Amino acid sequence: MAKPEVKADLFDIMYSCRAMRRLKPDPVPEAVLEQLIDAAVQCPSGSNAQNWRFVIVRDKAKLLEVQKLWKAAWMFYGKTINTVLRPGEDAESKARQDKAGSYMVDHVHEAPALIFVCARHDDVAAEAFKSPATLKAAAEHFGLGGTARLAAATKRTQTQLADGAAFPAVQNILLAARALGLGAVLTTPHLFHPGKFEKIIGLPSDVMLCAVIPVGYPLGKFGPVKRPPARDVISWDTF
Repeated sequence: MAKPEVKADLFDIMYSCRAMRRLKPDPVPEAVLEQLIDAAVQCPSGSNAQNWRFVIVRDKAKLLEVQKLWKAAWMFYGKTINTVLRPGEDAESKARQDKAGSYMVDHVHEAPALIFVCARHDDVAAEAFKSPATLKAAAEHFGLGGTARLAAATKRTQTQLADGAAFPAVQNILLAARALGLGAVLTTPHLFHPGKFEKIIGLPSDVMLCAVIPVGYPLGKFGPVKRPPARDVISWDTF
């Protein structure tokens, strides 16, 4: 697929890649959506597995199903996790973010497209973890304690392998959308409805849903994001 000609500087795109939760219902051309995915798969791939999978939903009936689940998840989130200010957050900015979040949830079924970012389970890694030879190699290189910890963390490791494939692709989608004048935002409402979003989009059991990205032309303006100075989050040589 031909690479689009974009004159904007990478850092200008990166530093103004605001989460855009208010989107116009205007259709986004299929070729442009394909361009986002083409950008997504240029990202790194652990072990060169290249196991990304993407489902782009535009069907109105499916979008309404998604919106109903999303609304319940948002209400749950508002009554539990989202009840306090985070470090560095002030009440005014939180109120603005909550308002934008509520708008998105109320109108997500009107978004021109939702990109479901998925990762197929790494069958090679899964088989390797089950192999007696793997335990033998672990004992040789990590000792008995390290082998026990590795075995206990196998499920988490496999999840992290999937996330490690998906989230670099997510970031590429967000940056490509910004470069092409599209609004987008990383969301994970499926975490509150295990299996239900997957059922709507027909995901097979060997594919994990990692993120949902609403995409459309923005109602608001791109602009700088508010972040702490880099020096405030850096530790040198030890935490």
